[in-house]
Amino acid sequence: MWEECMRSSVLNFLEKNGVQVPEKHVLRSLLKLSHLTEPQLEALMIELGSTNLVGRLTMREKARIRGVTKGAYARTMRQAIDNIKRSIYTLFLLRYLGVLGDEAVSAILEAADLLRKGMVEEATNLINSVTPRDITR
Repeated sequence: MWEECMRSSVLNFLEKNGVQVPEKHVLRSLLKLSHLTEPQLEALMIELGSTNLVGRLTMREKARIRGVTKGAYARTMRQAIDNIKRSIYTLFLLRYLGVLGDEAVSAILEAADLLRKGMVEEATNLINSVTPRDITR
């Protein structure tokens, strides 16, 4: 299942550079629910793995790890960054409008921390308890 989510060349690169890959089934589930594609996740993980290196990898080297052209890699990274920004601005908008209150925002951040600690069930329960404010009142 994990191999479906990430190419073996990317997994090998991450392992070689000390990047801990989270639980495969959790990552796969989160990816399905996110605005990111599998290629975008791969590119982001390559970027993460390359930060651990003494020398910076060129765009061509990063593209080679993914098995794509330099242009395809750059386009995928740009799309990933755009999707991340749009997700963040969506949260900003919901908070600004009052659709997400303080408790909901805190719960979202706490659930993310629980996921990082491997406490998947607790994170799932917490995030399921988050509901937008009742804006009909």
